[in-house]
Amino acid sequence: MIQLFLLFLLALSVSVTGFVTKPALALSIALRQSASNTNEPDVIERLDLSSTFSRWTFLQNTLEEEIEQQDVNEVLYKVLKSFYDNPRPLKTEDGYTNPTPTLTEVQRVLLVDVLFQIQNGVGVILALPTNGEEYGEEFINTLEHLETLQPDPIENEDDFKSCWDILVEMYGREATKMAQKNGDVEFKFRSSIVRLLMHFDFLTEGIGE
Repeated sequence: MIQLFLLFLLALSVSVTGFVTKPALALSIALRQSASNTNEPDVIERLDLSSTFSRWTFLQNTLEEEIEQQDVNEVLYKVLKSFYDNPRPLKTEDGYTNPTPTLTEVQRVLLVDVLFQIQNGVGVILALPTNGEEYGEEFINTLEHLETLQPDPIENEDDFKSCWDILVEMYGREATKMAQKNGDVEFKFRSSIVRLLMHFDFLTEGIGE
């Protein structure tokens, strides 16, 4: 799915192990309660991420540090939570293997026990610091956990390369090379988040169900 989408993206760029298990039920109940106690608009509605173009812009602005960190953390949560709550079928309606990723049981435990959090009544994954913190051990650990959700560069080489290809289109080839060469920490975190969101169909499908 991602590979087929590359042609559109090129045109668009021109035009513009071991975890301690906790019950998932407690998190689910808390999230429902927090949702009922806030009148704040949903981040997807607030940022108007209903179109492919707006989601492309969001990802591009994430790379360029022009999006609030809290918004990135909320969107990352919502995308992965949708895959947790609504596992995609392994086969398409016509019987072919579904290219959409499927969470393994280990990954599902990781999400609920480690990555999913509630902050100020909102579900988030604390991938980017929001209060001027440095990228300390907590964020490094989160990044390492998120990396385990990325497509495997060997077993899933096509998806792995496709995500990087799209990212380079967004950020620019020379800018990407320079950031990698300089060991840019901000780019390291943000590029990982952007690739992960693309892997989980955020660009093509948004927040699926």
